[in-house]
Amino acid sequence: MKQDWRIYYSVQYIGAADDINAAPEDIGARAPSVFYHNVQGTYFINSDLSVTGGVNNLFDKEPPYIQSWTDANTDTMTYDLLGRQLYLKVRYSF
Repeated sequence: MKQDWRIYYSVQYIGAADDINAAPEDIGARAPSVFYHNVQGTYFINSDLSVTGGVNNLFDKEPPYIQSWTDANTDTMTYDLLGRQLYLKVRYSF
């Protein structure tokens, strides 16, 4: 096997936006831009077995407050509501 380790790093950018249903002077009338950072590493034990672990939303970035969207006070279809997420995966091929 050429490499025992594989590392991935990604950034998701969501641009700033205006809440068209809010008055310009209201709190939450403008959502700032947001960056979500994710990292993942895989260790290949052999050609059939690997272990992967990672973190989504590495810096635990909270979604911006948007006043008029939903009861969640943000756009639930756009922003990460769960916060930092850790995961571990074992893969075996046969």
